[in-house]
Amino acid sequence: MWGINIAFLLVGFACKRDLNMNYKTKFQWTPSISAPRNYPVETKYVSLGYGSDGEEYPIMNSYSDAGIAVTKGKVSFEQLEDTEGLDIPNSINALWLSYTESKIYEVHTKFSDTLQQKILQLLRDGYYDAYDKKHTTYKDFSITMLPGGKIWLYLEGATRNVLICDTIHAHPVEMSLEDFAKDAPLVANSVKDYSEGCLTKEQSENLKVNGIPYELWDKYNERYNYDIQCIFENKNSKLDSLSIVWHFINGEFNYACDGIKEEEQARLKQFYMDWEVGDKTYSGEFYFDEQEILDAFPKVFNGIERRKKGNLTVYTSKYNNKFDISLNVGEKRILLSRTRILVFCQKTDQPPSSAKIIYDNHRDINPEDIKFIGE
Repeated sequence: MWGINIAFLLVGFACKRDLNMNYKTKFQWTPSISAPRNYPVETKYVSLGYGSDGEEYPIMNSYSDAGIAVTKGKVSFEQLEDTEGLDIPNSINALWLSYTESKIYEVHTKFSDTLQQKILQLLRDGYYDAYDKKHTTYKDFSITMLPGGKIWLYLEGATRNVLICDTIHAHPVEMSLEDFAKDAPLVANSVKDYSEGCLTKEQSENLKVNGIPYELWDKYNERYNYDIQCIFENKNSKLDSLSIVWHFINGEFNYACDGIKEEEQARLKQFYMDWEVGDKTYSGEFYFDEQEILDAFPKVFNGIERRKKGNLTVYTSKYNNKFDISLNVGEKRILLSRTRILVFCQKTDQPPSSAKIIYDNHRDINPEDIKFIGE
């Protein structure tokens, strides 16, 4: 009888938590900005509106080039972050300078009802954080500013990033350099001179070689109906589900064990996984080649296969020293042979610091140097 009462009590607590989340309208979140690594921006002001009385949450960091959906140096305000939380974001006000375009953009727009409902539902639903072994929700609201005035909005958590809107566009405005930044005329005579002077050597070189590929981010954001499969020739291999991390080309990422299944996904950019064989633990890092991954998907997902279910398959050999990575849809199969693969091995009872490299198919390339043009 006691067991039955305890069971009912536990179910009651779980139902109460779900019921509370279903009606929750305030959440703790912090806004931030980001921009592609090769296409930096400087902001004059950015703020997110929330609530029904015109409240705004300002974003203080004014420079960004860390990458799409990658934020650094975000600043939070204690007076805006009480224990109850804030209403969801419902508008954006921003004015920024795109260095590579030497162009100033402005946007003042309210989020659509559909977007607001999507944000609310995602915050309520949250996701499972397997590392902390608890259900949690997103904590950051990220604004990525792309060339051409495009804005991508993300909800970000410790183990999951999701792109929630890609349809907001800012418009270019004419503004003097002094009006944009009052001290800027001390170092430059025009917006163009100022912008060029703010680019790093690497960013300037990229601009000469690749220009501004406006259509590239449209490709990054294309989604396809596919699953990711890890197959081992050695049937004694045990994949560690807590270690599998997918990073996608559009800035999204998630752990495979977070309990959320997406119907369609952007192209995979890189991923990590651990697996055990006997008393050894293997850790694999897989970095895709940008042009190869861009070309492969439309080749197999075309014609009548466009809506078919596909698989990106990672096949590991018996001795963990050969890998076959392919994209498959129906009878079509493309090998992703230019993938950069790095595998470490250690005794399972030893610390990670004892791991040694046992496989490296591109010894001349440092993984940290593998960058996509528009990331």
